[in-house]
Amino acid sequence: QRNSLMPLGLLQRLDRLARNLTPLTLSFVLVIISATPLRIPDFGPIAPNVGLIAAYYWGIYRPDLFPAMAAFAVGLWQDVLVGPPLGMNALGLLAIHWFILSQRRFFQGKSFAVVWWAFALVATATAALLWLIAMAYHGRLLDATPAAFQGALTVALYPFLTWVFARAQHAV
Repeated sequence: QRNSLMPLGLLQRLDRLARNLTPLTLSFVLVIISATPLRIPDFGPIAPNVGLIAAYYWGIYRPDLFPAMAAFAVGLWQDVLVGPPLGMNALGLLAIHWFILSQRRFFQGKSFAVVWWAFALVATATAALLWLIAMAYHGRLLDATPAAFQGALTVALYPFLTWVFARAQHAV
C-alpha cells in the first residue's frame, strides 16, 4: 500500500539518488576510517591510500556513478583528513581517474589478477609521484621508505576493498 504523503515517483527518485551516491559515500567513509589515528607508531605516513583504490575500482567498473568530480572530492577529503598540501591527493586521484577511463576498455573482461597487477603498477607510480611532489613542496630530499611502504600496503589492501566495493556495486 502506497503512503499518500509520499508519491511513488519521489520514493523512486530518492532510491535512485541513494544508489547513485553509494560509491562516493562508501569512498568517503573508507577514507575517514583510513585516516583514523591508530595506536601504531609512525603509521600515518605509510597508511594505505584508500582514495586511490576507490578511484581505480569505480573508474573501471562504474564510472557513471563515480565521475571525475567524485574522484576529486574524495582526494580533497583525504587531503583535509590526512594533512598533505591541500589538493595533492585530489589532483592525483583526478589524474588516476582520467587514466583509468582512457584504459577502461583494456580492463573489461580481464581477470582479477590482471586488474590487481595493473593496480600495483598504478599504486607504485602514484606513491613515487606523491613522494616527488612532497620533496618539491618541502624543498629537500625526503626518505622514500614511507612512500614505498604506503604503496605496498595500498596494493595489499586492494583485494579486500575490491570485495567491499563489489558488494556495494552489486547492491546498486
